[in-house]
Amino acid sequence: MRRLQSFCIVAAALLFAPALVLCQSATLLSLVAARARSLEDVRLEESDDPGISQEMLDLLRRAQSRYLEGSDLLKSGESDRARACFDGAVDLLLQSKWSLPHTPELNDFFQDLVSRIKRDESLYLRPAQLPEDQPERAVLDDLEKVDLIPIQVDPSLQDLVEADILETRYDIPIIVNESVLKSLNFWLSRGRKLFTDGLIRSGRYREMIQEVFRAEMLPLDLMYLAQVESLFKTNALSRALARGIWQFSRGTAIRYGLKVNRQIDERMDPEKSTRAAARYLKDLWEMFRDWNLVLAAYNWGEGKVLSLVEKHKKNDFWELVNLKRGLPRETKNHVPLILSSVILARNPEKYGLPLELDPPLQYQSVKIPQRTSLSAIAKALDTDVATLQRLNPALRTPYTPSNYPDFELRVPAETDPALFARLAALPKAPAAANEAFDGRYRVRPGDTLWAIAARFGTTVAVLQEVNDIRSPNALQVGSWLEVPTARTPARRQAAKTPGRSAQAAGGARKPGGR
Repeated sequence: MRRLQSFCIVAAALLFAPALVLCQSATLLSLVAARARSLEDVRLEESDDPGISQEMLDLLRRAQSRYLEGSDLLKSGESDRARACFDGAVDLLLQSKWSLPHTPELNDFFQDLVSRIKRDESLYLRPAQLPEDQPERAVLDDLEKVDLIPIQVDPSLQDLVEADILETRYDIPIIVNESVLKSLNFWLSRGRKLFTDGLIRSGRYREMIQEVFRAEMLPLDLMYLAQVESLFKTNALSRALARGIWQFSRGTAIRYGLKVNRQIDERMDPEKSTRAAARYLKDLWEMFRDWNLVLAAYNWGEGKVLSLVEKHKKNDFWELVNLKRGLPRETKNHVPLILSSVILARNPEKYGLPLELDPPLQYQSVKIPQRTSLSAIAKALDTDVATLQRLNPALRTPYTPSNYPDFELRVPAETDPALFARLAALPKAPAAANEAFDGRYRVRPGDTLWAIAARFGTTVAVLQEVNDIRSPNALQVGSWLEVPTARTPARRQAAKTPGRSAQAAGGARKPGGR
C-alpha cells in the first residue's frame, strides 16, 4: 500500500524544485523570510495571523523538513527513500487534526507541497524507475477493501455538498445519503492522494472520452467510473487480470471488439477501450434503465444484479444495498464512490482539489498494415521508440502487430506528414514465434510445467503463481494455463477458467461484468 501511495504522489503530485514549500496566500507568505530564496534557506517564521497557531506552524515545519530530506535523497539517486519522505510529508498534513478543505492556509500549503514534489520527481527521477509500460495494481483492488461504515461524516462537508447539489446540474442522478457522504469523506482524507492522482491524469483523456460518450449519447459524468476503476491508468492491472482504464476482462474485451493477444492488448488503448466501454454501458442501460444499477452491474456483473433484482422485485440500488444477503461490500462501495467522484470532479475548487490537469494527449495516426519494427519506424519519423510506446500502450512487443491490416500507429503530433512516405519502404519484420498465442495454453498429454515454461520463455515459478498451482507435478490434461508474456508480470488468478469466465470475481473481470 505504501508503494501505491508513493506512486499516486508520483503521478498526481510529481514535480518539485528548490523553492519554498508554501502557498501563495498572503497568510502563508507572512510565515516566510523571503519567497525567492531556495527551500534550503527558508525558515517558517512566527505569525501574528490568528488562523496560524503555533501547533500548525510546527506541523508545517515538520512537513517541510520531510520534503527537504526527500528532495536531497532523490537528487542523490535514492528514489525509494525519497518517496518514503515525500509520503511522510504529505501524510503529516492529511493525518493532522485539521481538515484541509476547511483550513485554507493548510490546504494552500498542501497544494504547493504536492506541486513541488511533482516537479522534483520530474526533474530528478530516472526514467528507468518509472516505466510507463509496466503494469500497476488497479486501484479497484484497494477500494474493494475500504470499510465505509466507521467513517464519520463532517457536518460542514454535508452542508457544502448539499449546497453544491442545488447549484450543479449533473448528467446522472446524484443523491446525497450517508454512503455518498462517507465516500466523499474518504476521498478527501485517506483517499485524497489517490483521487488527486486520478483527477490530474484524467486531463489526458477527458476530451476524448467526452467525444465518444456524446457520440453514443451517454451521460458525460459516467467518465468518472474510470476514476474508481483505474485512476485513468492505461496500465492498471487487477488481481483478476482485468486491465486498462476501464478494467475489462479478456472475455468482455473481445466481446466488445477489442483485440487481446500476445502482440497487442487493446484494453490498454485509451480510445478503443473507451469506445468499447461506451457500448457496454449502453447495453447495461438497455437492461436496467437505472444508472446506479448500471454501475453496480459493471462491477459485479449484469447477470448477478439482474438475478437479485428479479428475486427481490426491487429495481432500486439503494434498496438492494439494504438486503441482508445481496450485493457484496465492494459493489455497495462502488456506486457511492463513483457518485462522490462525480461531485468532486465537477467542482474541484470547492473541495481544495487541483484545477490544473494534465494536458490532452496530442498525436497523429498512420496506418501500418504489416508487422514492422518500432525502432525502424522511430528512425524513419525522427522520433524514438520510447515515445512510440508511450503513445501506443496497447503494443506488447517492440513491433506493430501482424495480421492487422487496419492497425493505426499513433505518432507525435509534431511529426512532419512528409515523413510518412518513408514508412512504405520499411521491411516487414519476421514473424514472431508463437505469433498467434493469446496468453492461454491448454495442457496436452505429456506436458510438464518445465517444458511449457521453456517453450514460452517464462519460469515454472511464474506459471505456478499465476495459475495457483502448488505442485509443479499437478497438471491436468485439458486444463487451461495463463502464460504471462515478457510485459505481463505474474499475477495470481482469481479464477482458473479461460477467458475470465462468469465464475471469476468482480464485474469487469468476467464476461457479464466488465
